[in-house]
Amino acid sequence: MRKPSGPTLVTCALLVLLPALAILQYRWVGQVSTSERERMQRNLRAAAAQFRENFDGEIIRAVLSLQVGPATALEGASDRYTDRYETWLNTAAHPQVVAAVLLVDVDADASHLRLRRWNPESHVFEAAEWPAALNEWHARFEEELADFSAGRPPTRRASFRGDEQFIISPLRNLVVPQSPAPVPQTVTPVFGFTITQLNMAYIREQMLPELTQRHFIHAEGDVYRVSVTSADDPSKVLYRSDPGASVAREHADATAGLLSRMDPIFFFNRPPRPGDLDREPRRRRFEDGPDGFPSRGDEPIGRWLLVVQHQSGSLEAAVTAARHRNLGISFGVLLLLTVSIALLVDTSRRAQRLARQQMEFVAGVSHELRTPVAVIRSAAENLAHGVIAGERVKSYGQLLQTEAKRLGEMVERVLQYAGIESGLGFATRVALPPSEIIEGAIDSSLPLLDSSGVQVHREVAADLPQVMGDAAALRSVVQNLIANAVKYGGRDRWVGIRAEHAVDRRHSEVRITVSDHGAGIPASELPHIFDPFYRGADAVERQIHGNGLGLSLVKRIVAAHGGRVSVTTRAGAGSSFTIVLPAAPPDARARAVASELQATHG
Repeated sequence: MRKPSGPTLVTCALLVLLPALAILQYRWVGQVSTSERERMQRNLRAAAAQFRENFDGEIIRAVLSLQVGPATALEGASDRYTDRYETWLNTAAHPQVVAAVLLVDVDADASHLRLRRWNPESHVFEAAEWPAALNEWHARFEEELADFSAGRPPTRRASFRGDEQFIISPLRNLVVPQSPAPVPQTVTPVFGFTITQLNMAYIREQMLPELTQRHFIHAEGDVYRVSVTSADDPSKVLYRSDPGASVAREHADATAGLLSRMDPIFFFNRPPRPGDLDREPRRRRFEDGPDGFPSRGDEPIGRWLLVVQHQSGSLEAAVTAARHRNLGISFGVLLLLTVSIALLVDTSRRAQRLARQQMEFVAGVSHELRTPVAVIRSAAENLAHGVIAGERVKSYGQLLQTEAKRLGEMVERVLQYAGIESGLGFATRVALPPSEIIEGAIDSSLPLLDSSGVQVHREVAADLPQVMGDAAALRSVVQNLIANAVKYGGRDRWVGIRAEHAVDRRHSEVRITVSDHGAGIPASELPHIFDPFYRGADAVERQIHGNGLGLSLVKRIVAAHGGRVSVTTRAGAGSSFTIVLPAAPPDARARAVASELQATHG
């Protein structure tokens, strides 16, 4: 047994390591996907929290800054309220979020409710008509006034459940003096409520899209679809970043209650129920959802609900798609590596086979060269020493001519193969009649045909189109096929040459077929007959002269002319080699005819 070569050992080692690497790669991609899911969940929760902080902070700051104190309510204006309003207006990021500031209190007789609106230009609360949206809540304010007049504490009845544009808060009955100790002091209570009317159109069209763009839509990162709905009725949609954005909390990757921190300070968004005074403020518990988020504990219900969903449908779908993509890339790289190894092995084997064929070629050529050189040398010595005289001199001359021609053909083939392999082109290509190519090849093969007693049968169509090519190269192609047919033909000493015109897929072609009645080509040798330096077992066994370059030259020359070569064979019935050449275009034929007429006329 021979010791395995280095490339073989390396190949076996790689074939063992590749499956192990594939398993490790699969596990690694799974771990990366899990880490990526956790990272995306953390980032999404952080983004939702920042969205809520920015949204709530802007509105709560506006509501707290615009709350009316008892002095302002009694007089209808005050410098302190004006300063607070101006400060808020100049420092707010979204001052357009407030559409109006309304004040509900009693008239001078403290018997009837009245509504006043803040005028930013005159800095005065002016009398205003009750808007239709507040008419249904007039009775609520009457109940609050009755409780206030009777000295009962406020029950914090429901605020505006049907209209979310209003935020209601009682008058600020606490005053913080400027000095020296900032301790809130009570004043004589004054009945009244500050109503902050939100600009819902601005919130829907400006504020929410800006916050969504800032926190959930990134040019080079994950993109999420955002919707904001009423916390009590998800069918009431305030905003959608995309028409396909989900409003169902069970399909969300993250949720957050908006304005939830206002519930303990302001009125609730539901009608009162018995026992409300003895209960803690109503809160909603966020349970684990389908996204696997952990529970966030008790959280106030809020006025609106922020629903965030990944653009692919869910975070799980996005992570799964990323995992499949990473697996595809990883296994694609492994597949490419496997194919590279296979190609390397195949190339190594081809190189070894080519090296072996080259060595056989060198040995064969050496033998082929040694025979004619020995014959020429022996005949030349006999002639030089005067051993040969008379009629035998002529036969010696013919012998020298034959061996020299054989030697020249062998050198010519080797040089032609070397020229093709080095990339050297052929001579100028012209339009050639196929019949001239065939007749020229037969004329060049006459010595071989006559000496072998081979009969050539021709079937050349009369209307064959011309082909573009190098005349000498194409003649050598047909001549090589004729020589092979003579060498490997049957006992009937017959060679057939047929040329016909064919149209294949709208392409005009000329097909030249050279046939013999030999033993045929074994199926095991068919894939290799066009390889350089390859010789069949029958040729080696019968010691037929040759170097294995004939068919390789045929294939390369025909391919260089844009054609192809095929072979059909049958055991005991012979073989047929067909070369297919593209027909010359009509303009090339016209130029050829014009040149011929001009030469004839000249």
